[in-house]
Amino acid sequence: MGLEKAKGNGVVGVQKVRKVGSHIELGGVKTHNLKIDRVMFPLGKITVVTGLSGSGKSSLVFDTLYAEAFRRYVESLSSYARQYLKALPKPELESCNNLPPAIAIQQYGSSGASGALWQRSTVGTLTELTDLLQVVFTHLGEIYCGVCKKTLKKWYPQAVVDEILSRYPEQQVLVMAPLDRYHNLESVKANDLAGQLQAQGFTRVYPEGEKVLKISELKTLVPLKTHVVVDRVKVHEQQKGRLFEAVQLAFKVGGQQISFMGESPSPSPGDDLTKFRNDLTCPTCQKSYQEPSMALMSFNNPLGACPGCQGFGRSSELDWQKIIPSSASSLAEEGVSPWNFGQFREYYSWAKQNLGPNLKLYEKKFALYTPEDWHWLKEGKGRSFDGIHGFFKYLESKKYKPHYRMHLARFKKYETCKQCHGARLSPASLAVKVLGLSLAEVHSLKLGELGGWVKEIKQNKDTTEGAASQRLMGLSEALDDLESRLTYLNRLGLSYLTPDRAGRSISGGELQRIHLGRCLGSALFETLYCLDEPTSGLHPRDSEKLLGVIQELCQNNNTIVMVEHDHAMIQGSDYVIEIGPKAGAEGGQVIFEGTPKTWIKQIKQIEPTRGSKTKPNDQKAAPTRFINLSHGTIHNLKDVSIKIPLAQLTVVCGVSGSGKTSLVEHSIYPALQGAFEGADATAESPLLVEPLGAVQEHRGVLMVSQSALARSSRSNIATYLGLMDEIRKLFAKEPLAKNLGLTPGSFSFNTPGGRCENCKGLGTVVEDLSFLGEVEVICPSCQGQRFDDKVLQVSYKGYNLNQIFQLTVRQARDVFSDRPPMRAICDHVCELGLGYITLGQHTSGFSGGEAQRLKLLSMTGETDDLKPMILIFDEPTRGLSQADVQVFLQHLRRLTRSGHTLIVVEHHLDVIRTADWLIEVGPEAGEQGGEVVFMGPVEALIKAQPDSSQTVRYLH
Repeated sequence: MGLEKAKGNGVVGVQKVRKVGSHIELGGVKTHNLKIDRVMFPLGKITVVTGLSGSGKSSLVFDTLYAEAFRRYVESLSSYARQYLKALPKPELESCNNLPPAIAIQQYGSSGASGALWQRSTVGTLTELTDLLQVVFTHLGEIYCGVCKKTLKKWYPQAVVDEILSRYPEQQVLVMAPLDRYHNLESVKANDLAGQLQAQGFTRVYPEGEKVLKISELKTLVPLKTHVVVDRVKVHEQQKGRLFEAVQLAFKVGGQQISFMGESPSPSPGDDLTKFRNDLTCPTCQKSYQEPSMALMSFNNPLGACPGCQGFGRSSELDWQKIIPSSASSLAEEGVSPWNFGQFREYYSWAKQNLGPNLKLYEKKFALYTPEDWHWLKEGKGRSFDGIHGFFKYLESKKYKPHYRMHLARFKKYETCKQCHGARLSPASLAVKVLGLSLAEVHSLKLGELGGWVKEIKQNKDTTEGAASQRLMGLSEALDDLESRLTYLNRLGLSYLTPDRAGRSISGGELQRIHLGRCLGSALFETLYCLDEPTSGLHPRDSEKLLGVIQELCQNNNTIVMVEHDHAMIQGSDYVIEIGPKAGAEGGQVIFEGTPKTWIKQIKQIEPTRGSKTKPNDQKAAPTRFINLSHGTIHNLKDVSIKIPLAQLTVVCGVSGSGKTSLVEHSIYPALQGAFEGADATAESPLLVEPLGAVQEHRGVLMVSQSALARSSRSNIATYLGLMDEIRKLFAKEPLAKNLGLTPGSFSFNTPGGRCENCKGLGTVVEDLSFLGEVEVICPSCQGQRFDDKVLQVSYKGYNLNQIFQLTVRQARDVFSDRPPMRAICDHVCELGLGYITLGQHTSGFSGGEAQRLKLLSMTGETDDLKPMILIFDEPTRGLSQADVQVFLQHLRRLTRSGHTLIVVEHHLDVIRTADWLIEVGPEAGEQGGEVVFMGPVEALIKAQPDSSQTVRYLH
């Protein structure tokens, strides 16, 4: 297996395969920018595909390898389903051999997610644990009366017969029907009831506390304490059929109720009368409950959702701090914020008129208001003034109009639902319990504790007898699946999470592992797993745990192919494929294929600095000025106090789940926002900030998150960078465009006139495949070119509009070199290492790291005549290669030299090593985290080597 080194084409080495059939083999791959004659992926092994950002890694792994596996799956479907998939783009490859079924686990970002679906998401729904728990509660749930705290059981005829047989063997038993449901009848109608019972063949009744009597012997029937005798049976096996019929009839007459007792030779008061119900109604308080079902146990179903919050766990309430921001103001000073917009100012006049001659209240400061004054302001008085609550009721009635809806939302906040206290479920759902816990209580268990609860159920399975045991047998698959998923999630370091943890509060690293655990927990065999940077957002310690789980997958003959840059993951793999040599059109080649050891050896020979560690700079100037933030207690933070040096790079690190997101995104960012307004610490800005003067030396604070650049499917890099307007004008000035009567608007895919109307300028259309869901396919009318033929006839410097969209930013820079503003924009993009992206690339398709770098373009060139800013980054190196990280670090340094204060949440060791100031949160995740285990220069951490630091051993 020798290495062959190609000359002149940048190929470092290609390792020959061992034997036919032991590898997945792709040939003639031309997808996107790929130019690969042949590439191999060893079966049953871990293969890492690495290379520069934009070199073609995802094109190979997901757009070719996984796409071909998906295409083959579709080919196995019925002709009805396949007829809709003819327009699906096939991967551009000539051959593919030995390809197993595949699963793709791509990157997920929580920061940019929005909408009702995301607001409802929890750890339980993301991992599908909630679905499995609903199965458990549907089959095993017992109803507990919320008023009487008693267990309710629905008795079926067979269960009642079994109870009678076990309790009264060889004894005479009276099977009776209680007449309680007729207790409201008047005495005359009660006598009519007695006649009706006799007409139906019933002859005896049992008044409680008395002897069995004939109906005719009763002067008046008292239904509340009376039972009609359905049958008198001697209990033994031969009488089971008769007993069953008697019980069925008793349930029918008694309205889902039955009573029975053993008949002694002379029945007397005190005999053991027993009552059972065939429904879930409490015998004490008469409160009725529903039988457990999947719908009842789901907060995403109207049947199971809390009526107060519709299953969100939070409900919107008026935010009085925003409605009346200053207690030192008054009505005369227009201190009610929602009224200070356009026509709404009339409310001040109405309030003034409502007061009549008593205008003192109009000028009175809100801080001096009495309870009576507040009641008048909030509720109003009479028809002429209905107060602040009346104003918001008016907005509610008009919220079908967007501007009213936006105005209403501006003055509301979300608080824990007062009805369910955040449980999301209805009272009927919460009445269902398994092992004494409701579904909400099980959701509040940590994943590590939940495994013990599942084991307890499985242990009870062996000791439970009768019908309960049979029910448990049907749950074995769900319980096994629960146990398997929990095992993987706990091994991935997520044991501190709870299933009810809201999806919006999960960090990127946690979300990545959640999706990994969901897929890996399926325990499939001989499957191809395509992973997209699984270590993204993970601390090196967590990456080690992840590598162990991935290596175990191979023991089931699974094949792992992952796009990855992390050197520890590469060294732990079996095979490495590097794509390059550069990004975009200059990439797409296999420049290395072999073992990790050989890869490390080769890259050090060709680029000696590429595989070396960045060393901390001991010559850094010590910071002298700081912003102090104290008393952080949100989520798992334990009264945290920190210092942020001005005009320097501060890195916040720590194991995933330790509290970095809680500290930076949920505490520091809102606190600094409040500080710019001179506000004190509140629920929205939960840290005390001082000195305010140091903060206000900056222009503002900006959170550069992992969120998508734009939500619109029409947004591409040309529109985002502001190039599209200029491009349309240039094309409209062409002589042919003038002859055809085309205007700048004709070259827009957002307006009719020049775009393809079949796809509305998107280039793709959506096909609904029924049970397969919706699939996006290339528009059959324009073949993905977005515009009609007349528009595409016009060219600028030899490129039509569609070809302009296919240019990389680096190529576009040359095309627009005579247009200084456009050339400057392209230069800025290239400086950030993003010259490989194309002008037509959708902004929603960028990785988190790429999106953050593009957001920074607004900062470039604005440092000379404007105040600096406080910039907060959330894992900006996500998706970046080692070379890209170095380019990004240079850009961060330019920002600090311009006076900007940078706060970066990061795990990348090179970013940590080059930081001016390091804050490590930990020492562990969840409740064991939330503390500052180190704060100071990086060099001090390396020298001190504290035991609580999980980072220091990776910095050597």
